Amino acid sequence: MIDQRGSTESTLAKQPSRTKAWIRRLVSCGPAVAVAGSHPWSLFEPWCSPFLPHATTVVVVFLVWNLAGRHWRTSGMLGLVGLLGIWSWAKALPPTAPAFAPPSEEQVISAGFANLGINPAPVLGTPTVLQDWFGDQPLDLLGVVECSSSQVEHIGSWQRWHSVHAEPDDLSANGIALFSMFPIRSIEIDRTPNARLDHLTAVVDGPTGTFQVEITHPCPPVPGWLHQRQAELDHISDSAMTSDWPILVLGDLNETPFGEGWRGLLKTSGLNTLGPLSTPTWPSQLKGLPLPAWIGIRIDHILVGPGWGAGPIEVGPRIQSDHRPIRAHIWLKPPNREIMGAEPEQNPPKSVVSGP
Repeated sequence: MIDQRGSTESTLAKQPSRTKAWIRRLVSCGPAVAVAGSHPWSLFEPWCSPFLPHATTVVVVFLVWNLAGRHWRTSGMLGLVGLLGIWSWAKALPPTAPAFAPPSEEQVISAGFANLGINPAPVLGTPTVLQDWFGDQPLDLLGVVECSSSQVEHIGSWQRWHSVHAEPDDLSANGIALFSMFPIRSIEIDRTPNARLDHLTAVVDGPTGTFQVEITHPCPPVPGWLHQRQAELDHISDSAMTSDWPILVLGDLNETPFGEGWRGLLKTSGLNTLGPLSTPTWPSQLKGLPLPAWIGIRIDHILVGPGWGAGPIEVGPRIQSDHRPIRAHIWLKPPNREIMGAEPEQNPPKSVVSGP
């Protein structure tokens, strides 16, 4: 027989190019490096740990891709990293405060928190998404950070608050405020050195007892600010351990349940976080462009001490800020109550406590 194939054709199977193989390996190893970087021993933990679930998910996707292509070495590496990521993911989720309906005789407090993103508020009387969402279940306590003067004025018009303490800032992320339907017995503002982010501590006389509220906004994990960030987390722990009253923490902690700082905070403070923790709160948008929820991470939290009972946390809709608001129903447990001597007023007057 005459061979018709020609001199340039080969009888061997076509082999993939080395360039394509290296590109595939590099692409597959990228998320694996992110998973490894999220562990406490890594220098990149503050930046990688928030995205541990995202990186682990991508590792599993690339594992399936490499298995389908019969790339056994890369598949073996991704399989080990995927198991490590899943184990870390499950292990990092802290126990949450038990969520259940309060007994009928309990007086429930509706507490909320929002990072307002230093955005100007609309004209007074103009409803907003944030106002409509909180209006479905009127709040007894609302803590806000990154608030401007117009935002404080707008929130003050929502309802007849008993007490308001606000130190807004129209130019930076330093604004902070507490709106309360109950009397505020005392209040104190501390500022994180250099980072210029405030921490508000208030003692509030609630309907069934006195409690302490901490509104906080630790620095993001920016190089050069890690020391100040840890100092703010330590401040929360110290407040929880030394408070004479049941403690409630509302804040943008700039930390997820997968971070070492978060685990250290819960371990040293004895605080519990309200769950579920699966719904992200940031970012909800980028320069006005809506982002899908699965891209986000959970950095806005409500934490409670052992003196509280609590229901599940709710994450709100997309608002003008790049953070979503949160709210929950909480109540003081009977052993921790400090019953007030005087009968509560039916229509208490509104008082405004201004900053220095």
